[in-house]
Amino acid sequence: MASRAEAPTTRPPATALPRLGTVVRAALSDYYFNSMRLVPANLLWGFALALIVLAGIVSPLLSLALLPLLALPTAGVFRMAARIVRGEPGLGLGDIAWPYRHMPGRWIIVGVVIVAGGFVLGTNTLVGLVGGEPAGWAIATLAGWGLVVLWCGALISWPLLVDPARVAVPLGESLRLAGGLLLAHPLRFAGLGLAMAVVTAISIALTAAILTISVAFVALVACRSVYPAADRFEPALRGERA
Repeated sequence: MASRAEAPTTRPPATALPRLGTVVRAALSDYYFNSMRLVPANLLWGFALALIVLAGIVSPLLSLALLPLLALPTAGVFRMAARIVRGEPGLGLGDIAWPYRHMPGRWIIVGVVIVAGGFVLGTNTLVGLVGGEPAGWAIATLAGWGLVVLWCGALISWPLLVDPARVAVPLGESLRLAGGLLLAHPLRFAGLGLAMAVVTAISIALTAAILTISVAFVALVACRSVYPAADRFEPALRGERA
């Protein structure tokens, strides 16, 4: 595989945010030149997922309880992607261990929130659909939209939480910024969420792809899409608070 130690980082113009096609092409280039680092990070994530699935064979409740721990390797993949997109020097396999050394409790809390939110919304969606009543359908619709918001919010939040330029930002402030971005650019991040949902669904169907490639690629696309918008939106958000 190729290496790109001195490769320039693509920066969008200050007056325009990059389109999804531009972001995807840049992420593909990032992946090609950094595959020797990204594949091991994705493999660690896949190994953790496999262990959780195997635990589910013994006890589904145990698997559900362990699922928030997947946030740790997820943070590792996104951290590596964030450093690539930010053009930071000294990127290496040691970055995979970053979330285990840097506030591991924070990532577990994020994992618990995502898993709990997904479980509640997914359960309400299924129960509402099989209920066969208009009230149930309404609940299922609201819960389904909640899952969409949760997915898009996670795609925005992960890059912000691991951003090297925002290491000192508290968790709550990062999540508020993510919410502000989703409200300020709903179509942009809806498109990102839809595209990455398709990539994830295809990767799950292929199995090997989700275990070895796709998580890192999704992280690169998310970082390249979120950072230009966040860097431009955050000063305005702080100005409103002041």
